[in-house]
Amino acid sequence: MPVRTLFALTLLAGLLAAAAPALADGKYQFMKATESRVWRLNTDTGEITVCSLAGENLVCTTSAKAATPDAKTYAEMQKEKAEAEREWAAERKKREDTQMKIIDRFLAFFRELLTISREQEGSGS
Repeated sequence: MPVRTLFALTLLAGLLAAAAPALADGKYQFMKATESRVWRLNTDTGEITVCSLAGENLVCTTSAKAATPDAKTYAEMQKEKAEAEREWAAERKKREDTQMKIIDRFLAFFRELLTISREQEGSGS
């Protein structure tokens, strides 16, 4: 077994052992994510702590909002979605208008070439 894996398992075991009193009252739930990462859920607050091995250090990060619902109402979320869709549609129309202008320029160029070609055929005969 590589030293790094052994070290990671030792650190994770220490973390779990330190949390044993909290486990007894059901405050924390642990879940093994990978060989060097564990997730800890605080069932009281909803805070999720992710601990992983970075070199020789165990690094833990938390997210207090992980289990907290969004503070916006459904109507607010729908309004934001509709506004985003309007902005997207306006941007799309602007892009399409620009593309149509480019196509119009190409068509005008080819019409001009056809006109010049016909004039040269007419004068050359």
